[in-house]
Amino acid sequence: MASLSTAQAQINTIPGWNGSGFISSFGVTNTATYGETISVPTGASPLNSFSFEIGYCSNSVTFRGEIYAWDGSKATGPALFESAPQTVPASSSYQLVTFNTGGLTLTPGAYVLFASTSRDQGDAPPSSCRWGSVGNNTAYAGGQFVYMNNGPDPTQWTATTWNFIAQDLAFAVDGLVVAAPVVSNAAGAPAASTVSLLIGFAALAGLGLFRLRRHGHVV
Repeated sequence: MASLSTAQAQINTIPGWNGSGFISSFGVTNTATYGETISVPTGASPLNSFSFEIGYCSNSVTFRGEIYAWDGSKATGPALFESAPQTVPASSSYQLVTFNTGGLTLTPGAYVLFASTSRDQGDAPPSSCRWGSVGNNTAYAGGQFVYMNNGPDPTQWTATTWNFIAQDLAFAVDGLVVAAPVVSNAAGAPAASTVSLLIGFAALAGLGLFRLRRHGHVV
């Protein structure tokens, strides 16, 4: 018999990141929107959060995390998730920025997870940040890095084709794990029900042998 067990298929390219590879420049008056496309399989668990490595900002920068469906060239439909504003200060290091999505259920298909300054530019000072990158788009086979120079206009996310570079960001997703069937007992070992039957037969055989010995029929 096989039972369902959780197959650890978390999306996480950060372990393959060298801590210094990057794509720039993200921020106000620079590229407003950076993200990564992903593929959600059938039977995936809810999405709890997604994270990016962002840092080396010339000034503090405020942005929001967003999730939209992806049609292969641009975001589509309404926002499926929008975070509260988050701010990364000016610094000479990276920090892991996490957007908690609260167990968002996504149907099978393609999506884009991104952060953008577009909703919060206002009178913000110019800023330039780096995003950690693993350097190629084979670290995560289900998507790639995408970006948009859309300034303070979020309507362009769904109206205009995005740009891309053949790389993957240093990013992680908590959730979207798929339950897969695995064999619950060791290969070649009898199932528990089989073991019970064997024990029962052995007990009966032993009782019969005992009776035969009592009557002198076994040498």
